Parts: sequence; structure tokens; C-alpha cells
Amino acid sequence: MQLLFSLFLVFVTAFLATGLWLSLAQRRNWFDHPNHRSSHVYPTPKSGGAGFVLAFTVFALSLYAGQVLTLEQMLLAASALLLAITGFLDDLHPLGIATRIGMQIISSVLALYLLGSVPPLVFPWGALGPAWLVALMLVAGMVWLVNLYNFMDGIDGLAATEAIFFCLALAVLCRTANLPMAAMLSLGLAVAVSGFLYFNLPPAKLFMGDLGSNYLGYMLAVVGGVAMQSGSVNVWTLLVLLGVFIVDATATLLSRMRSGQVWYHAHRSHAYQQAALRWNSHGKIVCVIALINVLWLLPLAWLTTVYESWGVLLLFVAWLPLQVLGSVVRKQSVST
Repeated sequence: MQLLFSLFLVFVTAFLATGLWLSLAQRRNWFDHPNHRSSHVYPTPKSGGAGFVLAFTVFALSLYAGQVLTLEQMLLAASALLLAITGFLDDLHPLGIATRIGMQIISSVLALYLLGSVPPLVFPWGALGPAWLVALMLVAGMVWLVNLYNFMDGIDGLAATEAIFFCLALAVLCRTANLPMAAMLSLGLAVAVSGFLYFNLPPAKLFMGDLGSNYLGYMLAVVGGVAMQSGSVNVWTLLVLLGVFIVDATATLLSRMRSGQVWYHAHRSHAYQQAALRWNSHGKIVCVIALINVLWLLPLAWLTTVYESWGVLLLFVAWLPLQVLGSVVRKQSVST
């Protein structure tokens, strides 16, 4: 009952803080103005992720005060504020790519340091080593997750619902493995983002902005890392759960790089954006992706926790249909 009450307070805090931010953004003229690369039509207030950032930070501090979290785990949650602040500055006045990537690398290295251990990558033929190589791969993976989360925040409700799905799925997997602490962190983040979602549902009244997307990309890696420390979930579990975002963002990035386009400039060539244009609906695409997450990716993610050594094969099984589907959507968009 105490946990439920705490989560209720997290939701209320996020909801009220987001509503206040919406009013502030309107008064300060903090709007995202549409252009030919946008998936929205009207100027929309931005940086609304501040609401769930505040709510989850307070939640993490309360868990630390109640001796549920260690100092390192609390600092992990607090370290995400570096990217939230960088994202807010980028929302107001676009920062250079070097500044953004530099802050992401610093934050990712700090996250691995605070986690205190580097989980092995297990393949059918054994674990990958040495540890420094695994650490380097994880830092690169965290930086990519922060960026792809920004790329995938392109239609109303998508980035928020993806974060809620990931956190709830992780909470279920951790809870079944008797890991209440990791489950509480995941639940807290899911509930905080839920308080923002009302304002971001199609048609969105408010965008989370780089402030919110940078924070979420980083925090999903953090809560995943905390869960991985126990061995109940592994890197394959996280990669499967985030399959829709990773596959679409990576395939689109590679396609743009091959064609000579600047990969970090705004665009709307992602498969989910093309599908939203084709269906003339953000909500339908969000619902389809939610169904893919629950009916396809979640069962395969659970299998990776049971058969970790075969995780890379399960990852291939999970991702292949997503890549095929994305390719079909992009080809249809080009042909029309």
C-alpha cells in the first residue's frame, strides 16, 4: 500500500508539473514550430518532459531517504539531469553536435562507473571479453540510445508510450525474479511518464522536447543496467524490448548516411513517420507499435531471460520482421 501511495504521488506530481510547464511554455513562447520535416501542423509548446523529470527525481530521492536505494543508485538517477539540462538548452537554442555527443559520452561513462560492474555479453559460444571492450560497447550503446530516442520522438505519444511499455515490462520481469528494488525504479519512471502522456496524446498539447527524450533514452539504459546487475535480465532482454525503436532508427540512419545526407539533421523518413503520413493518424501508429511490443517483443524478451546464451538468436528472430516491415513501409512511401 505504501508503494501504491508513492506511485500515486509520482503520477500527481508529474501531471501537475506538466500542466504548469504547459502554461509556462505558452507564456514564454517556447514553441516547436512546424516545417517541411515535421510530422505536426501547428506550433506546439515543448520541453514538457520537465514534468516527469521532476516527478521521478523526487521519487528517487524519497527511495534513497527510505534506504531503498544506495547512494550510487540515487546518483544514477540524478546524473540524468545533466542530459535533461543539455536537452533544454538545445530546445531553446540548438547546440552543436560535438557539445551534445560530448555530454552524452560523459553521462554514459558516469553511469557505468556508478553501476560499479560491467555485465558480460553471453553468446552460445561463451561470454564476450575483455571487460574494457564490453564497457566501450555499452558506452557506445547508451549514447546511441539517447540519440535514437530523440529521433523516434517524432509523432504524438510514441516516445512516452514506448518508455511506459519498456518500464512496465522490465518491472514485471524483475518482480517475477524477486527484484523489488529494480521493479520499483521501473514502475516509478513508468508512472512519471504516464503523468505526462495525457498532454502528449494525439493531438498533442505539449511535446517532451530534447529535454525529455534525452532524459528518457538515458534513464531506460540506467534502469535496465540496475536490473541487469542481478542477472535476472540481460542485454538481450533490453535490446528485444526496445526493438521497434532500435531497428527503425538504425535502419533510417544507415540509409541516410549511404545517400550522403547529414544524419543528425531533422527529417521525417523514419518508417513510423511515413506510416503516420500514409494513414493520416499518429494514434493508429502508436497503437500498432504498442501491439507489436506486447504481443511480439515481450514474449521474446522473456525467453531471453530463460535462455540467455541463445539471446543473440532470439534478438535476430525479434528484429528481422521489424526490419522487413520497416523496409516495406519505406518502399511504399517512395513509390507513392
